[in-house]
Amino acid sequence: MMKSSEQELDYGPLFRLAGEMGREADLSGLLLMILEKSRPWIQAEACSIFLPEDGSGELVIHSAQGDSVPQLGTLRVPKGKGIVGSAMEERKVIRVDDVSKDSRFYAKADEKTGWNTKALLAAPLLDGAECVGVIEFLNPIVRAAFTARDETMVEYFAGLVAAALVRIRAHDAALERAAVQRDLDLARELQGGLLPKVFPTQAEAPGIELFARLEPAKEVSGDLYDFFPIEAGKMCFVVGDVSGKGIAAGIFMAVTRTLIRATAVPGRGPVEIMNRVNAQLAKENQASLFVTMILGLVDTTTGGMVYGQGGHNPPIRVPAKGKPVYEPPGGMPLGVFEDAKFGERELQLAPGESLVVYTDGVTEAMNEAKDLFGEDRLEQAMSGVAGFSSEKIAERVIEKVEGFVLEAERSDDITLLVIQRRGVIES
Repeated sequence: MMKSSEQELDYGPLFRLAGEMGREADLSGLLLMILEKSRPWIQAEACSIFLPEDGSGELVIHSAQGDSVPQLGTLRVPKGKGIVGSAMEERKVIRVDDVSKDSRFYAKADEKTGWNTKALLAAPLLDGAECVGVIEFLNPIVRAAFTARDETMVEYFAGLVAAALVRIRAHDAALERAAVQRDLDLARELQGGLLPKVFPTQAEAPGIELFARLEPAKEVSGDLYDFFPIEAGKMCFVVGDVSGKGIAAGIFMAVTRTLIRATAVPGRGPVEIMNRVNAQLAKENQASLFVTMILGLVDTTTGGMVYGQGGHNPPIRVPAKGKPVYEPPGGMPLGVFEDAKFGERELQLAPGESLVVYTDGVTEAMNEAKDLFGEDRLEQAMSGVAGFSSEKIAERVIEKVEGFVLEAERSDDITLLVIQRRGVIES
């Protein structure tokens, strides 16, 4: 959850740099781009990226200072040494206002370069549970020390840098083995690492049960689901689908998720969150990608919710008893028009009632005869699920889709998110 002082951060420069990173296919080119362009963006005298060397685990330093030409791989830090070593091992951002007072500081690096480090900010580059390196900014400009706002921006930026590094490494490995499909598979795994896999317990969400599942197709796509607490007793949830396929769609999805998490703060409703995310996406969208979305806030005690509509497939409401009903569609996709309009719906789940949010990979799944699974079959799949848990409902839908598709090649990812109200069902 972000602090109120961080609510108005401008993520435009970050998004533009992320777009440039997504178009860079060479590791050296990517490192030079990050070093040259992120230092003035964060307003620091120097920027360094530390990448572990295979075998030894030593951190190889790639750095840029002032107006000098960036140096790639000129220095090394022993494994586990320095504040960067701590950031890598602890998997967290470390801010030091005065390095002379921190015993972890690796002074030998300054001795070798002649640099005078005063303050620093180090962020791990995380790919799921693995740390692929550390990015470090030295000596803030026009301020005595780095701030909490700097920490927030660098943390989000580090996630995008990590995604770009993993993407390039996967691409290089695939080229070496002449296996482009391997590249796509690794990129898909990277996407999967962004998705939460641990669902709220009853203690964390006494009034609702939530389950989500993403079944990837062979190619990388931009499907997205996410959920996270936004304040006590309230959870934000989202299901989205980026247009197109491949690495570009995957990066667009990662940026979208980052912006949602950065923008979803207490006091903002779904439409306001979507407006702010859309403004950032549409500002520098040279690839002309877009994302459809359902984004909502649910009370984890009462099951009451309000959700925004961004041109996405209409959710289906499944009562504990009776016929499933589709919610009305609404809104426009995000990322195309800065003045896009979004719909909003409010509803109260009754005990045992569920809301199923899905991507078009469900309804547009095709069998060998090129017939679509469609909304009617999805509605039929939702019939007779009285007493089913949220997980069981999701499994039933996927089972029905797979039974329909059979041996036909899957054309899109399948994503489902089910929110169910806990409680005794009235007879």
